[in-house]
Amino acid sequence: MRRLLVLFAVAGLTGCAASGFSSHSAMPQTASSEHMPQSSAASFTAAPTNWNVGTGASIYYYAVQDLDFLPTAITIDAGDTVTYHVGSGAGGDAHTVAYVPPGQPIPPPGDPNNVKPAGGTTVDGTHFVNSGILFGGQTFTLHFPKPGSYTILCLFHEPAMVSTVVVQSSGTPYPHNAQYYLGVGAQDEWSDFFEGRRSISSFPFKWYGTTLAAGIDPGLVTFPPPDSTVLRFLTNGSFSTLSTQGNLTVKVGTVLTWVNETSNEPHTVTLPLAGQKTLPPIPPDPSVNTVPPPGVTTDDGTKIVNSGTIPPGKSFSLKFTKPGSYYYGCLYHDNSGMVATITVVP
Repeated sequence: MRRLLVLFAVAGLTGCAASGFSSHSAMPQTASSEHMPQSSAASFTAAPTNWNVGTGASIYYYAVQDLDFLPTAITIDAGDTVTYHVGSGAGGDAHTVAYVPPGQPIPPPGDPNNVKPAGGTTVDGTHFVNSGILFGGQTFTLHFPKPGSYTILCLFHEPAMVSTVVVQSSGTPYPHNAQYYLGVGAQDEWSDFFEGRRSISSFPFKWYGTTLAAGIDPGLVTFPPPDSTVLRFLTNGSFSTLSTQGNLTVKVGTVLTWVNETSNEPHTVTLPLAGQKTLPPIPPDPSVNTVPPPGVTTDDGTKIVNSGTIPPGKSFSLKFTKPGSYYYGCLYHDNSGMVATITVVP
């Protein structure tokens, strides 16, 4: 988690939001606590407490996504609950809230069976628990009855999106109150937003050339994955053109290549019939056709074209053989505005 330049990030992002981009970030709600407010430690009470943790957020019409729990660590007492609030509304990334016992492999999210609800809502260290897919505005509450340290993660976005819940014995004074965690979460969120926005300037190709970025994030495809990502097709490295990124005018016969410049998100390049603006549904099993076809695919507007899932660092190339308007998007993130248009002229 990067915390550099947080104050600058808050000021800069706020100013940019006022200049034409609206914020869709959902700040975590103030955590409820029946303990009296504390500055460093809570007074004793036997009543169980519910805490609230933000789960993802976005800004700039869903273009910059925060892939993080807000805050990333919280200390509670045995018997308490934690409610995870998925931010961002309809255009936010989907997430899961999962606990995987030590020694058990993390289930790959490409298998639909692994992202269904499982294990109930109690985390005691003995079994796998998963909320299933959660969308913006939804919540999921976990109960922690036993002391210990528990790792909570999003199956889609780990290892970037991982948090820790430390559970003390019941009745132990809390080290921090609800307002403290709200403040830490907000600081983390804006730091992540700042880094995500700044990553656009690292666009590694010729501006408005024949190679586009299918998403971008801080550090590009380097690991470990960062806590933010940009869900846009990019033709250049300018944040000021964010609303028109991905649009190009090219001549017949041009070959365009899209490269996934992230380490934390898969993408597709999917085109409906020429002149249409409705993408086909995601296949029932996203693991099917996960590798883009080799060589160059051609498109004359008479068939649906789908790259398949483009993993981090991989690419997809498409040759346009007929004039027309070619709408395209990412099957996973079109709801976030990851769509654009290629205009092909003679």
